[in-house]
Amino acid sequence: MEKLAATSAAGVLLDLSGVVILLLAFACLGSKLFNRYVAYYGAQSVVLSFAAGVAAWTFHSVELWMLAGLTLAIKGIGIPVATRGLLLRRLALARDSAISIGLSTSLIVGGALTAFAYLVTRPQLLPHGVVAAAVVPLSTAVILLGALAMVVRRHTVAQLIGWLIVENGVFLGAITLVATFPFIVEAGIFLDIAAGVLIMLVFVSGITRQLAQASTAELRGLRG
Repeated sequence: MEKLAATSAAGVLLDLSGVVILLLAFACLGSKLFNRYVAYYGAQSVVLSFAAGVAAWTFHSVELWMLAGLTLAIKGIGIPVATRGLLLRRLALARDSAISIGLSTSLIVGGALTAFAYLVTRPQLLPHGVVAAAVVPLSTAVILLGALAMVVRRHTVAQLIGWLIVENGVFLGAITLVATFPFIVEAGIFLDIAAGVLIMLVFVSGITRQLAQASTAELRGLRG
């Protein structure tokens, strides 16, 4: 498969998709409302499915079309709907108060991590003019922002969303390097993540209403 040129229509669409995905990761990091967490993650997954569709169209890959459809159905629609129904409504979750640092500080740190991602990855990427040279730093920044969300947020649901954002960043980088990433590896990772999320949703939905504001620090205190 030929390399995807950054100046092509598909390259521009992938660049724009990466920027939107990064902005949605920042939006999630800067919000305290659980409904917005889920909405931003769902929107990010929809954009990711669009990016996968662009790559599938460019490389004429049936496997990538399948992954794009699965991403839209499971991550863009299924997981947000299940999270709203099983967690937010049943446990009456509204506002996340279990945050270790302020939102402004979180965004500043997120900006620093984004700059770090560009400094670390850009010089070592594919030659200039290849779309991966622009998208891989974006995907690395999304991974770092998702990890940051998992660190600064102490509520289990918020950390779950951060983990899913990390997976979206990994997927974004993988589809731009589709010529060197075997489909079976990416599909296996995708299905493992999806299965883990669904199991976690079912498990967390069984938590009683008294644990609706539980944080990881409080859960650790329950250990004998």
